[in-house]
Amino acid sequence: MSEFERRRRQAETHLKLQMMKEMSEVMRRTGLPPMAVMREAARAVGHIYRETAEAHCEPSCCPCGWCPQEAMDLERLGEALREASRSSRSTHLSVMQVLGRA
Repeated sequence: MSEFERRRRQAETHLKLQMMKEMSEVMRRTGLPPMAVMREAARAVGHIYRETAEAHCEPSCCPCGWCPQEAMDLERLGEALREASRSSRSTHLSVMQVLGRA
């Protein structure tokens, strides 16, 4: 596994756990159903995209080299959402994340 792939997986795991925690808390506090909260989470990702893209369009922006291309970026985000929602949960112990210690 490449260093980039390792870091990408680490970021995915961290974001997934944090989002699950926050979405559960929002459902508990508001009483909203899961789909309503997921829709708001998608809106939040859209807002984050917009703010990040705008920050990268400024002349003195981040030196990371990303140049926002809205149509292609949004298509890639949609593809990622579709792919992740279709993935079946693995039951193989070697790929399960350890959540605690016994």
